[in-house]
Amino acid sequence: MIEVHCRPAIERHRKGGWELVLWTGNAFDYSTPFREMLADIAALLNREAPTSLELPEYETSEDDVEGELQFGSQTIRIYYEHSLSYLALISDSEPTLQKIANWLQPLLALVVTAPLAFDAQGRLRAAVHASPAA
Repeated sequence: MIEVHCRPAIERHRKGGWELVLWTGNAFDYSTPFREMLADIAALLNREAPTSLELPEYETSEDDVEGELQFGSQTIRIYYEHSLSYLALISDSEPTLQKIANWLQPLLALVVTAPLAFDAQGRLRAAVHASPAA
């Protein structure tokens, strides 16, 4: 299971094409298991078409990692970043990413967190907890 903080979205990629973005883990948490997530994604997609995963050698405190997922005849570029804690699957084909997003649904769990609250000066307010009724 891959825990995500919001529903996966397909967006225009800043360098062209499209990206399926998964916001997961916490920023700067180098224990976020992106490599394991990608292995799970590849295993799931392999049910639909022959799939292989290519990533560079693991480095301690790695960040800004690029790789490729060969999915049938499609090459899907991979990017993940621990500093912002997201994983992106990138393709020139939006329909391909939509199919992948649909196939990934059983693998994803949406984790809801409380929204942040700010005061009028833009400072973060302390969490307010409701007290039980007397």
